[in-house]
Amino acid sequence: MIDENGNFYKPERGSSAAPDHIMLSFCGNAKTEMAVTWRTSADVDSGYVLYRKSSTSDWIKAESTVRYKETDIDISNYHSVKLSGLEPGTEYVYTVGCDNHRSSEFSFETEAENTDKFSFIVITDHQKGDPCHLPDYSKVGSMLKTALKRHPDCKFIFTAGDNCDNGQNDLQWNGMFDGLKGIIESMPYMMTTGNHDNRGFITYFPEPTGKFYLEHADFFDFQFENAYPQNGPEGYTTENYSFDYGNTHFLVLGINAPDIVENWAYDDLQCSNKKWKLGAYHFPIYPVMPEGQNNDGYPWLRKPIEDGRLDILFEGHEHSFARTFPIKNDEIFDKPSEGTVHYIVGNGGGNIYHSNARKIWHSAFYPQEIRMGSYTLVEIDGDILTATAYLDDGRIIDVFTIDKSKDLITPHALAPTYDWTKMAFKGQMLELISRELYAENKDGIWYAPFGVVMQFIGGKVVKEKDTLFVEAYGHRATFTVGSNLAKTDLGTVEMSGEPYFYRNQLYIPIDDSARMFELEWYFAERNNYINWSTPSEDKPLCKHPEQ
Repeated sequence: MIDENGNFYKPERGSSAAPDHIMLSFCGNAKTEMAVTWRTSADVDSGYVLYRKSSTSDWIKAESTVRYKETDIDISNYHSVKLSGLEPGTEYVYTVGCDNHRSSEFSFETEAENTDKFSFIVITDHQKGDPCHLPDYSKVGSMLKTALKRHPDCKFIFTAGDNCDNGQNDLQWNGMFDGLKGIIESMPYMMTTGNHDNRGFITYFPEPTGKFYLEHADFFDFQFENAYPQNGPEGYTTENYSFDYGNTHFLVLGINAPDIVENWAYDDLQCSNKKWKLGAYHFPIYPVMPEGQNNDGYPWLRKPIEDGRLDILFEGHEHSFARTFPIKNDEIFDKPSEGTVHYIVGNGGGNIYHSNARKIWHSAFYPQEIRMGSYTLVEIDGDILTATAYLDDGRIIDVFTIDKSKDLITPHALAPTYDWTKMAFKGQMLELISRELYAENKDGIWYAPFGVVMQFIGGKVVKEKDTLFVEAYGHRATFTVGSNLAKTDLGTVEMSGEPYFYRNQLYIPIDDSARMFELEWYFAERNNYINWSTPSEDKPLCKHPEQ
């Protein structure tokens, strides 16, 4: 950091001659390779790993690749070593540093040959913003240490994003690495990027100012370029990569440039012959937030996720737990072979939201509003995958199993199918407000009581004898029974059909009304419901006029 006289000085938790930020990760074949990365001050311009099989006393030396970096608060060297030629199913001991400054000894184990039974832990959203200048990640560290004592056979940790609060600021990574000391030196740590990993502040002192988001996770990519497989799309490697472990292929999707990621991800999955295909993407495709939306990436990522074909996509961002039925093309199914299960992991740092809600597509949901972290243990045994979501205190949130040999998910849950066409907004069923009211298809045109839909979400609705006035999301329209002309804030709009009364409500053509309010909609034919959505996360509650 720079003082008032323009002189550089080291921040608290800054780099030193002693190695820190030590992390293991898979960088290629997990049977024979392992990456080790660490950081030192810039005056330590070389380093190496000493490693050996735990059964021998003969050390092998591997020199590090060193890269210099000036961050917003520090000047450091970043070291990486790719250990290769390792023996499968073997425990190794290692230490990192230089001649004068070396770390403690740590250990790791390579993947065994013919592995079809293993387990790993999934966490997400363990970011911490406080204390502002010395963020405390001890909660997620403590949770993981407890989890690994409960599940000592875990092979690695897999994240679904928001690994730190502001990924472009060095002090945040200092906090994360400090909180995960004693864990990720011996347990491979496989990260997915989230929006907080893209985020930063132009200045952090005396208070954070100038918040920004990048379209490329620059500092993440710099730190972990040599930690993860460099098999992602050009220009967006590191934040997009894939790896194999046992009978499973893992696909890591960053949040940037989904149009570029799309074909790479699809091809990556198509080229894998592994029994299980699991992925991670930070933003939920089928969210729990009442105002949640998925237009940031899903129009592009639908192809790899659904056609590719992922068995489970682990997600984060919303800090609550939810699990969907198998889904494909917005239709909800029962059998795992029919779609992808979207699994929102919760949050690992006790960071809570207060407004999450179960949606029609969720077969399991828990509003994580206690200030306690959560994680998921995934166990794979041949054709059977079991995922158990835990709170930090050991209470179980959810357990579900996919059995590929039986094409079965347990506990048993049937996806809903309706007799009459029901209505939902962002996955929330209108229910009480729309009792005995359903969408109708007349001569190929879908109609619905649009005023009821807008009342449900909190828009302004005025119902008069022959007209309906609606205002929401910055738009307004007046509809008149028997007239295909609507008066809107953008002028008069000719609709595809005339509004009509049914059960004391004015039914409006869905496609036309959706366009007027910049909404999207789809008809899930298998389940027989219509869902409206909007890319906006605004809450269109009609407020009382100011007095």
